[in-house]
Amino acid sequence: MFARLPSARALCGLLLLTGLAHGAPPKLPARPGFPYTNSTKLIDFSSWIKEQCHYKKGFVTATGGGFRWSDGTRARFWGVNIANRNLWIEHAEIDAVVDTLAASGVNLVRFEALDSKGALLEIAGVPGTRKINSTRLDILHYWIHKLHQKGIYYYLDLIDFREFQPEDGVENAKNLPRAARPYAMFDPKLIELQQEYARQLLTTVNPYTQLSPVHDPALVLMEICNESGFFLYPKTTDNLVEPYRTRFQQRWNAWLVERYRTRADLARAWGSALAAEESPEAGNVRLPQLGKPDPAARQRDGVEFLCEVERNYFVKMRESLRGLGLKVPITAVVSSDIPAELQAVASELDYVSENHYADHPAFGGQEWQGKFFYNNKNALRDDSRFALPPFTAQLRWEAKPVVIREWASVWPNQFRASSIPEAAAYGRLQDYDAMILFGYKTGGVRDRLVEFGYQVDPPVWDLFALGSLLFLRGDVQTPSQIALLEYADEKLFRGLAGDTDLVRLAFSLRLASSRTQGKAPVGDLTVFPVGQPNARASDWLKQLTTEGGQKALDGSGTAYTSINGQIQRDSGRGRLLVQTPKTLCVAGELSAVPIQIAGLTVSTQTPIGAVMAQSLDGKELTRSQRWIVKMVSVAENKGQKLIPAGANAPAALILDQPGTAPVSTKGVLAPGSTSLTLWNNEVMTVDQSNGTWEVVLSGNKLHFWSDLPGSTLHYQGRTLSSQGELPAPMPFLPTFTSSASETNPFAPTFP
Repeated sequence: MFARLPSARALCGLLLLTGLAHGAPPKLPARPGFPYTNSTKLIDFSSWIKEQCHYKKGFVTATGGGFRWSDGTRARFWGVNIANRNLWIEHAEIDAVVDTLAASGVNLVRFEALDSKGALLEIAGVPGTRKINSTRLDILHYWIHKLHQKGIYYYLDLIDFREFQPEDGVENAKNLPRAARPYAMFDPKLIELQQEYARQLLTTVNPYTQLSPVHDPALVLMEICNESGFFLYPKTTDNLVEPYRTRFQQRWNAWLVERYRTRADLARAWGSALAAEESPEAGNVRLPQLGKPDPAARQRDGVEFLCEVERNYFVKMRESLRGLGLKVPITAVVSSDIPAELQAVASELDYVSENHYADHPAFGGQEWQGKFFYNNKNALRDDSRFALPPFTAQLRWEAKPVVIREWASVWPNQFRASSIPEAAAYGRLQDYDAMILFGYKTGGVRDRLVEFGYQVDPPVWDLFALGSLLFLRGDVQTPSQIALLEYADEKLFRGLAGDTDLVRLAFSLRLASSRTQGKAPVGDLTVFPVGQPNARASDWLKQLTTEGGQKALDGSGTAYTSINGQIQRDSGRGRLLVQTPKTLCVAGELSAVPIQIAGLTVSTQTPIGAVMAQSLDGKELTRSQRWIVKMVSVAENKGQKLIPAGANAPAALILDQPGTAPVSTKGVLAPGSTSLTLWNNEVMTVDQSNGTWEVVLSGNKLHFWSDLPGSTLHYQGRTLSSQGELPAPMPFLPTFTSSASETNPFAPTFP
């Protein structure tokens, strides 16, 4: 319990001593009716998560280029999202879910969409959305209590999908979209209602922990709005409804008067972009249209104005939350690919938090209605600026921490096995502070594959704990080299076309962005600490991407190697290679032709999947006495059908039938199918293609599990057969230690 620090610390120590003294792990309690399974079947990570006991270090703060505990040590989080409809379940199921999360290396849960229909702000028979449903709140409080017991933190967002009602005192409520985007950023009444909800949610004492969230060090991150702002839905911004449209037009013209004073001054600045009948003094200068081209001068001022309105909203909400006593870092989630908007968040709030999805569903009509469309392409073949490393690296502004608070390779994409090693490896390369998978499903869909639900998805979930170890332990070294993209105002406020292809540098080294107040055009790079202020983008693109020889990032290159040499992304072959002293990985499109990295060679008849090897005792693999090797491949529901979508469809394939449980990994007994040559030059063979299996060597004991009964392992002259049964997992106990990069954070002084 976080409320009683001495006894909690003592309990943590007792758990460790018990696990070490008895050696054999205890049997996990039976969970009848709940199909949740640990990420690794032979290792239980809950002792490691609990052992860290970070709550004794007080509240998390955002300082020194990252999140930190009160003693100055770096705080990082590897977690999952649990959204609205998956929260309102019985206590017994909550217990089962949280136990599984802890055993699977989760140290953070983001509770998403708490203000949606059927959630906290809906009470049967009570009109409006201004009262919190006490029954639902009690369930949320129990979730938090259970997370406390396991040493797992939580993250809250405020306005998400709230549907304001006339009874709330909101004008024209029926014509406002969910969460009143973007009206909630500028209308005083809507801002007041957000502050009222925050006060109720954050200051109510949890009866299980005896702490309100504002006084709870287990609450580590706060988000004032989810996917909001003026730029995410430009058509909505271009077509505001009354009376909001008229008021906002007045505010825009007042801003122009303050900046230019007279129509004559505005005309000199805008030229032909200002129509003859328009005058800011008359209040009839129209806002630029975001959804279609507008003259550059009008567009530039319009974007800067909209960002200023957003900054004012951020300040109001930030000050309101601080006034409630909230101590933890605060952010707002806006458009991931609008530099000016990201800079606005970084300038007023504590961190930047955004999303990345590979093969997000497309829709044939209204969003989230009907059947969904997918492309089923290997994300590792994407070396554009929309791939995970560059798209997320553009989030770092003004040295603020970065949280990827929603990410996934979305089912039914068959290449999703590479998503965990990709996220964990590049997350450390870019020095991110948190990686949060979206998401984890409960209730009626808990036993089958669904979009954004990975609780029973072997290609993703069965590598999750190993991803946690890679990310939290810092097995991939964060490089000291940083490419700084400096945006002049003329480039920063150019509208929706704000992206630059230079973010592709993130395949190789750390990336950050900064506003230069008009001093330099986008693309000028300053590199810390190497000190090459005159380095040009083209030079770096050539130097930092290789495939045998050097290749430019202009489409001709296919392999991108990180500057520390630990990650190689081969977009030509659709393959990711990770090679560090404690973690080795081959993921993506595999081959019977041996794939070799330093310490691991993989040859397999499994065409798609991932193999990860990790030290479990904190030593380098070449000296480790306790390690794990795991392989995952593909998975689909019974009866699942992904078929060609036909002409004019939004994507190549349509999910015609989602299918039902059970989930199949298509494992087949095949003698000698998968052969690994390990760092000790010994050969490990598994007589299985596809499917999921893992091997643990602990001292001189060898443990083997496979989801395919009868699968056979051959290693060190021993042969083990799997019965496909879940064993009692062994505890993972090594003490968490910070890597060198934790004590030498990214904190350059920006111009």
